[in-house]
Amino acid sequence: MLAAKKLIETRRRRGKGLESRITRNHERVSSADLVKAYQEDTARKRDMIRRANNANDRLILVVEALRRLRADASFVAILEEVGLDDIPDNLARRFELQGSAS
Repeated sequence: MLAAKKLIETRRRRGKGLESRITRNHERVSSADLVKAYQEDTARKRDMIRRANNANDRLILVVEALRRLRADASFVAILEEVGLDDIPDNLARRFELQGSAS
């Protein structure tokens, strides 16, 4: 899905075939076109940063919730009872890092 979005965005910006690249090399680029391209790229990067920040916020929320659940003895007992007491090493490290930071 992400690859398809990338392809569509690339085709929207550059055109579908080689012909559009060849003919564009001979066209003069106006300052307005450059400003528009810069603004579009800046908006795209701002959106990417916003989405990354949102994902990071969600990750922090989930890690904190899991850390609190892992601190609850009855929850851990239930996990052990059903055989789900093992967690991936990277999550365990995150719990330790977040626990020492608070």
